[in-house]
Amino acid sequence: MNKSMNKREILKPRGIIDHTNQSQFEEELLRLIENSEDKEIIVDFSEVELVNSSGLIALVKAYQEAKKRGKSLYLTNVCPSVRMIFEISRLDQVLGIKEENYEKVVDDVSLVA
Repeated sequence: MNKSMNKREILKPRGIIDHTNQSQFEEELLRLIENSEDKEIIVDFSEVELVNSSGLIALVKAYQEAKKRGKSLYLTNVCPSVRMIFEISRLDQVLGIKEENYEKVVDDVSLVA
């Protein structure tokens, strides 16, 4: 698959990430990490309203898998209330939060319970 240097594959979850959809979110993240040729895995949080501890666990597992494969996991477009959750848990320092917009969306996962 030919890719432009400017394009990235990203995951774009929507809604609330909690225990009701953690498995689906985690599976999508791990699939992207496994299948993407990119070294940077981007998760666009622009449409995420809330993340609880279940969502944080899924992100930590994805981070560990990405690291194992020599990749980095980044979040982008995180709203202030969700960003605060990452800051309080200090996961913003581990995962990294970027404020950039990316061009190519590989998945649009609705996670509203």
